[in-house]
Amino acid sequence: MCGIFGYINFAEEKVNYNLEDALDYLKHRGPDEKGFWSENGIFLGIRRLSIIDLAGGQQPIWNEDGTTCIVYNGELYNFMDLRPELESRGHKFKSKSDTEVVLHSFEEWGPKCLCRFNGMFAFAIWDNRERTLFLARDRIGEKPLYYYHDKEKIIFASEIKAILATSEVLRQLNLRGLANFLAFGHAVAPETILKNIYKLLPGHYLSVSKEHFRITSYWDVGDNPQLPVGAQLSEQEYSEHILNLLDDSVRRRMIADVPVGAFLSGGVDSSAVVALMKRHGSGPVKTFSLGFDVGGAYNELADARRVANHLGTEHYELKVNDLDLVNLLSKLIYHYDEPFGDAAGFPIFILSCFAREHVKVVLAGDGGDELFGGYRRYVADRFASTYQKLPNWLIGKVIPSIINKIPRFRRLKTIFKTLPIIDPAARYASWLQIFSKDMQAELFTSHFWEELNDYDPVWIYPHYFKKSDKICTNDNLNRLLYIDLKTWLPDTYMEKVDKATMACSLEARLPLLDHRLVEMAFQIPGYYKIQGISTKKIIKRAVKGLLPKSVLKKPKHGFAVPTDPWFRGKLKSFAFEVLMDDKTLQRGFFNRNVVERLWQEHVNGRNVWNNHLWLLLNFELWQRIYIDQENHKKS
Repeated sequence: MCGIFGYINFAEEKVNYNLEDALDYLKHRGPDEKGFWSENGIFLGIRRLSIIDLAGGQQPIWNEDGTTCIVYNGELYNFMDLRPELESRGHKFKSKSDTEVVLHSFEEWGPKCLCRFNGMFAFAIWDNRERTLFLARDRIGEKPLYYYHDKEKIIFASEIKAILATSEVLRQLNLRGLANFLAFGHAVAPETILKNIYKLLPGHYLSVSKEHFRITSYWDVGDNPQLPVGAQLSEQEYSEHILNLLDDSVRRRMIADVPVGAFLSGGVDSSAVVALMKRHGSGPVKTFSLGFDVGGAYNELADARRVANHLGTEHYELKVNDLDLVNLLSKLIYHYDEPFGDAAGFPIFILSCFAREHVKVVLAGDGGDELFGGYRRYVADRFASTYQKLPNWLIGKVIPSIINKIPRFRRLKTIFKTLPIIDPAARYASWLQIFSKDMQAELFTSHFWEELNDYDPVWIYPHYFKKSDKICTNDNLNRLLYIDLKTWLPDTYMEKVDKATMACSLEARLPLLDHRLVEMAFQIPGYYKIQGISTKKIIKRAVKGLLPKSVLKKPKHGFAVPTDPWFRGKLKSFAFEVLMDDKTLQRGFFNRNVVERLWQEHVNGRNVWNNHLWLLLNFELWQRIYIDQENHKKS
């Protein structure tokens, strides 16, 4: 795992500053080695975290005749399968690394090589003869890749901070990016919070030269079906296919020349991954768990411990009693590059730093909910058509009146507010919105609201809902899962995991997001995934022989973070001072009265606005780090 950075000036003009300094902004992603090549306005660099071929995998790597060069971030899990085929075609290797396999695969098959890869990656290949740069990102979006492009040059990197370090890109706020963030708590790719900086979409590649700039999709669900098209299997047959693919995925992701461990929450997905790691490992699996010392949903240590004892792992626990929240929040905002609303970045970052003391690679269970229907919103959506058949007087007046009198229960309020929406894509977007369009109209000052020109971040949901027509026809659950695969998963979960783990120089691998498993999951009818109010039925059946019954029956909840009590306790004074600070208010983005009302209603317990306040706090602190301080210190 690494951090890559490149600067290509097609006019071959010399750079009047040291591009190594920009590369060093990625040191946390690759503390083991630094490598780069530069010539005539071209710079390709990498910070390497050595995982495979520790002695011989230095980058950049060149082909045999010195005409093509690669910098690579990621892991190719099937590189040992591809290498013999390439050797039989005459390719010569000088290392044992997967990076060199990627380079020779591109030489042999061009962009079509991407469809042969099983892995997570973001890489750049420079063709010195054709003067062409090729950038690619993995199918699901586990690894990030950002770029800036103008008429003369392209600058790319694993993180935005390295692009900004060139000082050639102005730090200008993208107002649509802000609207996206307020709506969903994350950027909506390909846009970012900054003007003229973009994120390459998952499953896409970019080819650029002095004459052309082309972005191409190379993969979508349905391109590589794992079962015969139109196959209708029994529940048992589907579950057997799931287990076989997951088993092979875990096996491949355990290949490393350094110690490998796992995050363990005690839920179905992470527990199944650990159980399969035990099958393929030569000794006890090192597992890592974290809990906040506030009890309830914020502490899963007991659940994880039961699974660890059942599987016989070498288990490590971290109980968080006290946090320097202000300092930690500033670190996370720096590492995420953009304001990021998922507070679960906190525990993942803390747990990653803890695990890094023992291992260099961890496997995790992310992705199972988006493939097999693990969220409560999927269940709620199934009742929409029934709810809409109720009398209008009941839906329009009585039920909303009762629900609004309940002071808290945010999720319940959201459900009853969105159930009457007829359009399925708009309804689903409403489940996930934090600041709705109406709330943004109230929050923004008139100047900025007019500048947004009626832009609505929700557009992305009907866009992907329509694209799902050819993949999940007449299966509404799988259509919602497809939307999440294209939006929620890469823009929130993959972003959260990548930035938090790499900030600690730890590599995370996600077996459930093997593209073969993703492909097959969308060939499984939704009624095998959710039955009644029971979620993830098919994967629970697939792994039931691996886990104790208590895990299979455990209610679903995510990595809960106590932002609600924080705003009434440890963060109360700090958050108020930041949100009501003259510097904050003078920016002119938001109406002071609206922000103050949200704050007062939350701290008084009249309503639950912790998610909204968290976004506003993150945005202001991000501005202080990335907009106000042009020359902020490297972490």
